[in-house]
Amino acid sequence: MIGVLAALVALPTATRAGSARDYLNVPVDSWLATYNFGAFSAVTPEDGTDVTSSLRSNVIMQSIAATRSFDFFGRTAGLTAVLPYVFANASSGDFRASTNGLSDAGFLAQVNIFGGPALSKMQFASFVPQTFSSFHLYVGTPTGSYSPTTPLNPSANRWTIVPTINYSYTPDTGWTWLETYISTRVFGTNGDYRVGGSSRLSQKPLFVLEGHASRNLLPRLWVSLDAYYDVGGETSIDGVRQRNAANTLRLGAGLGLRVWRGCDVVVNYEGVVARPAGEPAAQAIRMTIRQFW
Repeated sequence: MIGVLAALVALPTATRAGSARDYLNVPVDSWLATYNFGAFSAVTPEDGTDVTSSLRSNVIMQSIAATRSFDFFGRTAGLTAVLPYVFANASSGDFRASTNGLSDAGFLAQVNIFGGPALSKMQFASFVPQTFSSFHLYVGTPTGSYSPTTPLNPSANRWTIVPTINYSYTPDTGWTWLETYISTRVFGTNGDYRVGGSSRLSQKPLFVLEGHASRNLLPRLWVSLDAYYDVGGETSIDGVRQRNAANTLRLGAGLGLRVWRGCDVVVNYEGVVARPAGEPAAQAIRMTIRQFW
């Protein structure tokens, strides 16, 4: 159970359909403010021995992010600061745990490889969307609320580095997008993990492959279909493997609306549809509101 609870504090920053285009939807030398709300629930299966009951967990994560776009040698680039806040609870048999507080602040740097020229506000107004590729690097810092002896914390108390490569193809100047993301989440070691007399928690890299297809129904209204495949990410406590590596397929769908110029609201739902017998059944719903000026 400790391994499962430890994994909850390291919930990765979720990628939404089309999120690589967020900083491309603004001209350079602009600010983009983003509010994210996510509700996550998971239930682990019982082990069949009546010794370990299923673990139910619920997490609500909110975050605010500020992005500054700029010209990087003729390409669009952006720097983002993210500040999350977490509410979480978990239960299994007689066990109960809950927590809330500031989670780990993060920073995101992103730049286009091709297809996203740096545009002024005047140029941006007449730009025709085109196929592009981009690179993203997220760094999570161990800055959130953390108690070493508590099995459930808002903070993972470790560094996280997530490089991502994106390819976004549009056959019709932005009305339809077909996108692929490939990312690796590399985790530092939590050397102050004292639950159950332990001393350190480590985790192997988690590899994520994503595919997104989105289509505008109207100029300001679009829908998306999403797929995620996660593999790896097994945790170890004092060198003892917890046998909780991911091998899951998640499917989802989304809806987006441009409320007014520069303001978008996006809602996504996803759920696990294929997993090994020992992995939790999970689902999540997310809402994003973003505004640039």
